[in-house]
Amino acid sequence: MSIKKRKIKHRFFQQAKLFLLTLVGMLVLLCVVYLSFLLFLPKKELFINPLAKSTSTRYSKMGDMLQKSGVAFSSIKRNQDASYVINLKDGGEVILTENKNVQNQISSLQLILSRLTIEGKRFKSLDFRYDKPVVSF
Repeated sequence: MSIKKRKIKHRFFQQAKLFLLTLVGMLVLLCVVYLSFLLFLPKKELFINPLAKSTSTRYSKMGDMLQKSGVAFSSIKRNQDASYVINLKDGGEVILTENKNVQNQISSLQLILSRLTIEGKRFKSLDFRYDKPVVSF
């Protein structure tokens, strides 16, 4: 084989290697882009669910505010007189009203719960509908 043919053959193999490396590099890049889309884009559901995922009612807002304040509760019921009956996990019942600032009532509830815990007392009900909270043991 002549030197000229060897150079042509060598150049062809170099171009083929470069082409294959470019092809593999683009394939790897496409895979990375595809996987990043799969991981970071929110997944859409294939079917429309007739039930709402979450409700942003005052009821759920009350539960969120209680959780943020660190008050452990088991259930919340809403009465017709614009008040909430909250059953605590410790067994007490708390009545909050919408007619006053709810966040202030929750802060007062935290304070009362901490004081009663320090004193070792348990209450049956705690009512915030009046001017001053009414505690019954």
